[in-house]
Amino acid sequence: MEALGRFLRMFLIANFLVYPILGFGQQLANVPQAFDAISVEPEVILINNRIKVPHRHGHFQGVQLINKNGTEKLLVSGSSRSKAYVLQIDLTTRKSESVFTLMKDPFRHAGGIQVSEPYMIVGIEDNILKTTSKVCLYNYQNNDLAKAQPSVTIAREGEPKRQTAGATGLLALDNHYLAVVANWDSRNWDFYYIKPNNGEHKFLYSFTAPEEWGGYQAINLIKDGTAIYALGFYKKDSLGTADLILVSKLESFEPIMQKIRSKTFVCKNGVDFNSAVGLQVDREGKLHIWSTQADTAKTIAINKFSQP
Repeated sequence: MEALGRFLRMFLIANFLVYPILGFGQQLANVPQAFDAISVEPEVILINNRIKVPHRHGHFQGVQLINKNGTEKLLVSGSSRSKAYVLQIDLTTRKSESVFTLMKDPFRHAGGIQVSEPYMIVGIEDNILKTTSKVCLYNYQNNDLAKAQPSVTIAREGEPKRQTAGATGLLALDNHYLAVVANWDSRNWDFYYIKPNNGEHKFLYSFTAPEEWGGYQAINLIKDGTAIYALGFYKKDSLGTADLILVSKLESFEPIMQKIRSKTFVCKNGVDFNSAVGLQVDREGKLHIWSTQADTAKTIAINKFSQP
């Protein structure tokens, strides 16, 4: 038994070293405390971009940090006149390295995104007629982004603005994922259970946001030991704003949908929360918020707001 115990310990250590990305989580010790502690002043990161990124009639929409092959990268979703895409940035070299076309006209608008290892969720919509969208999960560790082949697709269709998908969030739970999809200006939030392994998805609940809530550019889900929360990001006056919303208790999905905090951030170098914005939890359990400027350029400005 002692030999078996040593073997199991070595096996777990070896797997952690080879696959550390599996510890890249979305859980904090206490979400409200982490939100209160995060700095409102950013670290400014400048990215050298020599890639032709689609930009006409669109802009950057969502951003998430991933760890791929031991390297930290940013995924930045975007919209344009003719296609929806994701730009991949290497944070070690501080250079953009590839752009992936996800869908083409009429699904030209990729909105706010979230990563929940190993998947990225994104809503891709027709932002002209505003009657259809596709909510897609891509396994970016398997290069599904490069192949533009989602593991799961939820097709949405309805009256103008109701079934769009401008902001999406994804949270890993015990044996499935919880997803949120917000429509035009995030007036309605639709929640789904998703099991990517078999493509199963189930609609759970629809929530109509109060008028005083922001027109969130991105919505990300996060949890602690007792509850599930959402962070909604938008620009108010000249400041970036994040609202912390209590979604549900953790043990079972019973919607609460109560805004419990609001915080403003000082964006720099042309970055604003109406462009790409998203949260990250690092390996030490600290909260970070990433945001970009609106449009592509030879130098792309990133703001990183961190919990000390």
